[in-house]
Amino acid sequence: MRPFFQWLQSGESIYTPVPGTQHYSLLNSNESPEDSEFSFIHSVVSDADARLARLDDEISKIQERVRLLKQERVSIFNYRTCNKVILSPLRRMPPEVLGEIFLLTLPSVRDELDRGGFDLTDSPWVLTRISTRWRTISLSTPSLWSRILINYTRIRHRPAAYPLSLAKAHIQRAQKLKIHFYGSENGDSFPQVQMFQLLSQHSSRWDELSLLLTSKIVPHLSLLRDRLPLLRRIWIQWKCAASQAEVQSIDCFQTVPSLVDFGTINEHRFVSVSLPVHQLTHYFLDAPWGEQKHILSLALNLVEAHITVNFDLEPWPAPNDPIRLSHLRGVYGSNPEILDHLAAPSLEGLALALAHDETASEVLSHLEAFVDRSGCHLQKLYCRGLPDPDTTTRILQKFSSITELVMESNDYWGTTRQRADDLMATLTLSSTAAITPNLSRVVLACRNKDDDDDCIDYWSYIRMVQSRWRAEDCALKAAALLIGSGAPTDRTILLALQMLRQEGLDFVLIEGMAAMKEMKISIYCAPWMI
Repeated sequence: MRPFFQWLQSGESIYTPVPGTQHYSLLNSNESPEDSEFSFIHSVVSDADARLARLDDEISKIQERVRLLKQERVSIFNYRTCNKVILSPLRRMPPEVLGEIFLLTLPSVRDELDRGGFDLTDSPWVLTRISTRWRTISLSTPSLWSRILINYTRIRHRPAAYPLSLAKAHIQRAQKLKIHFYGSENGDSFPQVQMFQLLSQHSSRWDELSLLLTSKIVPHLSLLRDRLPLLRRIWIQWKCAASQAEVQSIDCFQTVPSLVDFGTINEHRFVSVSLPVHQLTHYFLDAPWGEQKHILSLALNLVEAHITVNFDLEPWPAPNDPIRLSHLRGVYGSNPEILDHLAAPSLEGLALALAHDETASEVLSHLEAFVDRSGCHLQKLYCRGLPDPDTTTRILQKFSSITELVMESNDYWGTTRQRADDLMATLTLSSTAAITPNLSRVVLACRNKDDDDDCIDYWSYIRMVQSRWRAEDCALKAAALLIGSGAPTDRTILLALQMLRQEGLDFVLIEGMAAMKEMKISIYCAPWMI
């Protein structure tokens, strides 16, 4: 007869019935135990319950011990971290160096405008909430607080453009002030006027001024007359046509003694601005040619000029006595005819807006006469609007001194792709080896239409750049491709472009026309304040 049980001990807590016993058989089947076996089974269960209770007690004690150990570890770790912070190089960094680092945290004007409103978590405000030392350094660095950007154009997304109390504190912490005020014709004008009046109370400290004007703000410009001793730069733009409706001219800037940089976009209707034009070194204006000519004839210290002839229904006058601008180094002209009225012996960079149907002869007649009259050494050529192959070839053959070439497509007639392909064929050394031997930088910017997959033939572009970069007497050092949309996804194209970088060419590929600003093509960009 099989024994009912036989214990096989394994350690202190595991007991296994021996195979062949009645107990083993009951555990591994559905047999019903006999009456005599019940008491034993009950004793086994009772022993197991007692052992489980002891084990649960031990586990509870161990878990409590583990909890206490983890708690102690967190406390010691935090203590260790706090002590390591004492050794941080930031604590030994001179305040003036830390202040310079703080300046690098400031968002750009564009980033602030994109965010659409005031936020305490942005720099410089957030720097005052890190530590006592950081707050002290932040408050004692006036340049950190110089720029004040007030934006009402996207007020619906935020409760306020800038709380008035914080704007007052901001002003107090600065020395010179760079004011960026963007008004809105929508909504309540009272807080806008109130804020502008607050800023105007401190106009004696203004260094830069950028305004998006509205009809409610214009009357308050009179507060600025004779109260801008430090103002060096002004940019004026209008919110909409209604903002200009009752405005004939702006004359509060006539006596600004330090003004050297002025720009405005009228867009809807020309509004004249009285200025001390003889002081200007940088100038950006859209106006009728008569107004442009008057200003240019007085602004003899200009270094850079952006001349857009607009609101002008009169034909171009015959050139007679060209305006000589001895210091002018860069000029953008919306029409090649502008060159007929200028002479600029120090000119290095020239930008022209080319019409879709403008012929090579028309462009060259203005350009050649201007360069010959000026006696300048043209080094940088910017074309807004891709010229046809004949125009490109003749310009580059005529001006072999060009070292930097920027071509920006701005036509929407569906010819961008073909013009870009023609341009690259013209610049490929295998076909025209003698063109622009000194060319060291090429930038191509293409706006493609929404229904175009690619704005250019990327392989044509790669062949063009390779032909110049790998030439024996290579002058090319940098190239950039800026595209509106439709960046290449073909892996072989991306690898070919990457290979140019690996070979040492300073090459940049950026999608989005905002890339023009990132590439700092200043003759095309809106001025410093945008």
